[in-house]
Order: sequence, then C-alpha cells, then structure tokens
Amino acid sequence: MTNVKNFIAYGIIILVAVITGVAIGSVYVSNIIPSVDTSSLTEATLRDEDSEIERLYNDAISGRKTSFSAVELYQIGEYKLKNTDRYVKILSGDVFNMTGSQSMRAIKTSTEDGIYYLKMSKGIASMSVKQKYEFNNPNEVYLNESRNKNDFTNEENYLPNLDESKAKTITLDKYKSFFNTLPTTPLTYIVSSFTTQEGTYDKDVTLNSDNKYVFNIKMTSEYASYAAFYYSYEIRHFAGFSVPTAPPDVKDLPAWSSVEMTVTMNENFEIEHIHYDEVYQIEVKGIDSKVTDDFDDYFYYDDATVAEYLEVFKSAKG
Repeated sequence: MTNVKNFIAYGIIILVAVITGVAIGSVYVSNIIPSVDTSSLTEATLRDEDSEIERLYNDAISGRKTSFSAVELYQIGEYKLKNTDRYVKILSGDVFNMTGSQSMRAIKTSTEDGIYYLKMSKGIASMSVKQKYEFNNPNEVYLNESRNKNDFTNEENYLPNLDESKAKTITLDKYKSFFNTLPTTPLTYIVSSFTTQEGTYDKDVTLNSDNKYVFNIKMTSEYASYAAFYYSYEIRHFAGFSVPTAPPDVKDLPAWSSVEMTVTMNENFEIEHIHYDEVYQIEVKGIDSKVTDDFDDYFYYDDATVAEYLEVFKSAKG
C-alpha cells in the first residue's frame, strides 16, 4: 500500500512540475518546508523604492557607475525591461522523472499593442495556455487553457490547438487577485534589498572580456517565498486551481526553500539569459511534496524576432 501511495505522490509531483514548466532534479515527500504567509504584504513593501532604482539605472547608463552588486544589476535590467516596448522571453526545458522526460515551452511576446503569452507542455501530464492582454482594452484579459494532451497543432513547436468556445475573458482586477500580479510584469522573481537578506549574491560585478555582466543571486528560507510573491500564485494555478476562486490559503501556495539565479546581461543592461535552480514544497491533493527544478529564460529585443513570435502567437489556435 505504501508503494502505491508513493507512486501516486510522484505522479502528482511530476504533474505539478510539468504544468509549471520546470525540470525535476530531485523529488522528496518528507522534510516539509514551513509555509510563509505573505497575505499581509504588498509588492511595494517587498521592492526597493522606484526612485532609487531609476537613479541607479541612470548612473549605470551614464557610466558614472561601473561596478555593481548582483542585486543592483538585476534591478537595472528589470527597470530597462519594464520600459522596453518590444521583447520576446522564451522559457524552455525538460521535465525528468523515473520513466522518461517531458518537454515544455513558454513564450511571452511584448509589443506596443499588448502582451501575448503561450505556454505548452506535452507528455504524461499536459497543459496548453493562450493569454492575451491588449492595451486598447486595458480592463480585460483573454484566457484559454486546456489540460488535454491532444490540444496541440504539432509536437515540434508546441502550438496549442485550443477550443475557442472554452475561452474566457476576465477583468484585469480578477486576474490580479488570482495571480497576484499583472500580465505586464516582466520577471519571475522580486529581487530587492529585502528579499536578499538571506542567501548570497555577487558583490562587485563588472563587464567581463565578452562585454557581459554575469552574476549569481541565491535567496533562501522565507525570503525565497517573498521573492516568489506572485510566481507562487502561478504555480498554484497550474497545479489545478481554476480561475476564478477565492484567495488561497497559505497551504495552497508553494513553500520555498531556495531559488538561485545565474544572469547574463549585455553592456546595454539588457538581460539576455537567466538560469534558475529552485527548491520548493507544495501540497497537491493532500500530499506534501518537495521539488527541485531548473530551467532557462532567453530574452530577445530585435524587431525581427518580436515579429516572428507575434506570428507564432497568432498561428496558435484558440
């Protein structure tokens, strides 16, 4: 009986990892990580002041500052991304389990007209997502999702083939209450002087011989949960919680042990690549499971790539 329960638990862990877009390195069902209640916090309380980050950015682009901490560089890159109309962010990886692997891909295309998002995973557990937020209709978000493994146009490109009749349009307020952020939020984690109080990060980063900034940030314990202030809500959703629902209990959200990022940024302070290693605990169907995962984000800013992936979004049915 114990073996059957463990098999079910592993299956659920794999499902969670697949639909959240991560690759499992190790899976545990013991040593539960304590949950952290972030419900009394706001994003503003976790972030540094906008005026401080703007000043830091201006010092960087003017050349008045040439050596940075990893936290400063992350904030400079995030500030620039928030003020960049056109970019593509592509997350990809494989989910591994005892019997094989599962591929996944997520594409976010930002233009002057809106944010266009696709997320696909196919295998033992499947998820297809199409999401659209257009600036000429700022109070609504288009959502279409399926957990049917057959809802793909083709396996190579992971384009969803969703039933448009099952799509829904929700208010921006409802979206924010469910995901704890907005569709325009560019990066997965909040990195600030507050969220990096525990863990480690590089202190004096300068351009390397390739004219790149390469730096590492690791957040641990409760501060990793603070850094994942809104990402935890996305994981919760893809673990099976449907929009809309009441605000989640703490136990419905992942409890984070650590998140480590290695970031590559070019000399113009544009983020090019982020590699993530994460460890978190999540309860699914009453089973507490600890998950270790890793994946990669790549960022592109040229008009040709933006146009290409805008067409990819349009060609995805649903």
